[in-house]
Amino acid sequence: MLDDQNFWKNSSDMLAYFIFDGEGEATKLPLPVESPVCWVGTQPYLLPLIPELNDDGHFYLLALNLKEVALFEVTRSTIQVIELPDDAAISYTEEIEDADNQKALQHRSGVGEAGAMFHGQGSGSDEQRKVAILHYFHRLSADVEALLNRNPLPLLLAGVEYVIPIYKEASTYAYIAEPYLTGSYSSGDMLTLSAEAWEVMEPYFMQKRLERKEEYGLFSARGQGSSDTETVILTALSGGVDTLFVQPGEDLWGTYDADAFALNMDESPTPDNYSLINEAARKTIEYGGKVYLVDDETMPATQATVAAIFRYPLTEVAEADISATN
Repeated sequence: MLDDQNFWKNSSDMLAYFIFDGEGEATKLPLPVESPVCWVGTQPYLLPLIPELNDDGHFYLLALNLKEVALFEVTRSTIQVIELPDDAAISYTEEIEDADNQKALQHRSGVGEAGAMFHGQGSGSDEQRKVAILHYFHRLSADVEALLNRNPLPLLLAGVEYVIPIYKEASTYAYIAEPYLTGSYSSGDMLTLSAEAWEVMEPYFMQKRLERKEEYGLFSARGQGSSDTETVILTALSGGVDTLFVQPGEDLWGTYDADAFALNMDESPTPDNYSLINEAARKTIEYGGKVYLVDDETMPATQATVAAIFRYPLTEVAEADISATN
């Protein structure tokens, strides 16, 4: 790999290299690295990669250019086109031109005025044009959202000012982001779109993290959150964590006994144990939860290594079982 010039041409902030069963795999990520990490163990160490694995900063972007709509998948450092189906309604302009051409043919063939009134939606008053675009967006959103709902992520809309509220009216997608990009963009503007989209969405994702931090106190008060390290880890490993807050650099070593629902703790890493916090983060993502790497200021509980919002309140029986393992 060191001699592979093509590999090093497009570098990034982080290089993660995994070796497992004699095979190696390298991944480049736009994440800051404070110091190199060398990890040897029975489980891959994924905590530094959490922002990427967690879809934190991962979103869709829909460029509502009426000449040709384009859909993208975007992260903080990448953008790629999502191909829409061949029969998708990707061009309002083409539809109007086809309708106008059909109208002209009808006139030449002697079709009466009543027959022609169905067409000609490209002209007329502003209100008529808005209605025509709304009908078009209903068809478009059905095609787009069939793709997005396979892996729901926030959707950022981009377009001239007046089309944004029309699309929102037509759409049933539950994750349209409140901010949007104003301008006339096309599929050829990918680099511009990528940079401008991240400027808009970075504060959006930061706000989501702050909202979850503020909600922690409410959930904790009703038994649906905790900063007790072992309680959080055990709940995460069984799929019960909705949101996990982790301080990087803090760790807990041991193994998990699923049959006994217990942690076997060690004072330091050994060839047979692993990072329980890393495993809790991995399981939280695997079960569809969110994991945030935080510092002292953004950790929702004081002097905590981890904190979590649970999917459901811990019952007294479950809490007693967890306490018995401590």
